[in-house]
Amino acid sequence: MTITPNFRPSVRQRLEAKARKRSAADKRPGMSECHLMLIRLLPCCASGRHAPSDPHHLRQGLSHERGVGRKATDKWAVPLSRMMHDDLHRLGSNRELEWFQTHGIADPLELANALWMSTGDLDRMRKVLEAHMRGRDDG
Repeated sequence: MTITPNFRPSVRQRLEAKARKRSAADKRPGMSECHLMLIRLLPCCASGRHAPSDPHHLRQGLSHERGVGRKATDKWAVPLSRMMHDDLHRLGSNRELEWFQTHGIADPLELANALWMSTGDLDRMRKVLEAHMRGRDDG
């Protein structure tokens, strides 16, 4: 019996190749896979449901970052449970702010910015989210 070697590149080699092929859009300031990974580890900002969460890239109020075929940068991502994320996308981007306000989030841009300013420190990001949710409960 002859054993044929596996000619598939290793995971590391594939990731390195992918990094080299990144598009210009991925290299824009405010793009960070590390930040998205941390967002996924946070509870949902609308329901409080435990992680994992989907990073939702805010659409409203970010016309300077968006364009045809371009989403907002990762800087403007907030954590949503899969169910909440799907619900928001079914509603449509023109009602995004209304959806957040209905779920007790007065300013999702402020939350996203605070999370971005804390990126790299998961404990600090959790505290930002907890303070945001506590503020919502007080109001």
